[in-house]
Amino acid sequence: MRRRWWIVMALTLSAALSGQAAYAATGFTTQVSPASQTNATEPSVAIDRSDGTVWVAWQASGRHVARSDDGGRTFVQTPIKSVFGNDVGDVDIRVGGPTPCAVAGGGCTPGTRRVYVTSLERLPLPLQTHLAFSDDRGTTWTENNVAAINPSLIDRPWLAVYPSTLSAKQDQVYIVYHDFSVSQINVAASNDGGHTFGPSVDVLGSNGMAFANSFCNTIPSGIEVDPGTGEVYVEWITADPVANTTQGCNITQIQNFHQVWVAHSAPADPATLTVWDAHMVFDGGPNTNTDDIFATLAVDSAGNVYSVFPDNLRSSVNFDIWFSHSINKAQTWSNPVAVNSDGGTNFFPWIAAGSAGRVDFIYLHTPDLTPSDAKLSPWTTKFAQTTNGTAAVPKFAVTSASSGIMHVGGICTNGIFCSVTTGNRDLADSISIAIDRGGSAALVWTDQGTVLHGPTDITYGCVTSQQTAVVGATPGLSCKGPAS
Repeated sequence: MRRRWWIVMALTLSAALSGQAAYAATGFTTQVSPASQTNATEPSVAIDRSDGTVWVAWQASGRHVARSDDGGRTFVQTPIKSVFGNDVGDVDIRVGGPTPCAVAGGGCTPGTRRVYVTSLERLPLPLQTHLAFSDDRGTTWTENNVAAINPSLIDRPWLAVYPSTLSAKQDQVYIVYHDFSVSQINVAASNDGGHTFGPSVDVLGSNGMAFANSFCNTIPSGIEVDPGTGEVYVEWITADPVANTTQGCNITQIQNFHQVWVAHSAPADPATLTVWDAHMVFDGGPNTNTDDIFATLAVDSAGNVYSVFPDNLRSSVNFDIWFSHSINKAQTWSNPVAVNSDGGTNFFPWIAAGSAGRVDFIYLHTPDLTPSDAKLSPWTTKFAQTTNGTAAVPKFAVTSASSGIMHVGGICTNGIFCSVTTGNRDLADSISIAIDRGGSAALVWTDQGTVLHGPTDITYGCVTSQQTAVVGATPGLSCKGPAS
């Protein structure tokens, strides 16, 4: 297992003067995926805050899962063994409620929590959504082969869980995705810990403008649950009716996705149905582009909702990370503010929220405005944080998360259409962040080092130097698991 220990100092006066504070980022990074895997991408991370267990899922010719019991310093592989073989990929991972057993046995370990993984199926139903869950820390897995199904097939499912305080059998589990025809944003819900799901519900139908603007071309950008109330939020990006229908539906992503939307629902009712109201977060106009993907969202402990997305609002070639918040259940949103102030190109933002106003970010950065393979443009992983995210002008502390360059060249963000444009999609499309029980940030990203088109692995990083994202958390529990 390869481990990288690092201490990185960010001491730029210009950042401090612009409201972007300078901090020393202290922590470590560890390789999660085994050395035998040379095509690992699109990691997702979840933290069990009851004991600090770290869970990471990723794709590498199918789905893969690993667990860390020592705060991310070492990982053990916990494969999902299925009679249908490995899945296509597009994984997401979350932690649920307490395992439903008092004594060990039958695939259940008492005193731990259920972990869930979604992925796109290869079999028995191609391009539908599998849900797998484990009650014994990944030793065995139970699979639901029909968690979310759609006759138009499914792309990019994301997962959210509202854990029960009593038993994982009562967890509310949500899967959001879009289909390959009209590209509607659909949510399937379960009230019994993922054993059964209700019908997929279209979140666009309640808002005629959302439906018209999103018709046939959306990019689903995550789903989150209010940790206090169980209310559900879904985010997506789209362009407009003219661009969507004249420039290519669903797959090409060649038009400018300039609108960000969020829909809100009360928790799923006993029939596992959700009822949605959709609201626009931001529209930068057809000359701007948010699809250097994804737009992502988070909900803090006070119910404030946050959206983050890349966009070239400053100039056609200047992609920055933009941040907006809502204090009224996504009905209205603040004007977006830039998270980074260092220029260059910034892609792949992901966020996690803790206590009121506290939001952690991960994203990729290169100093090149027009990154390309020919220039061997160097990329690094960035970590950012705000502790006043609901202010009119939040302040952001930004540091490096990777110990060095994690990719060189361009980054194609046109999804599977990159194979047609011959763009560099070595990193695939997403990275991830979570908050641990000590209030520190847990980050995962695809790491390729300095070799153009070289092998890729999954890197985990724990950042401990900035302020806690959870007020009242015990800092000594950061980067520590049940075996620490």
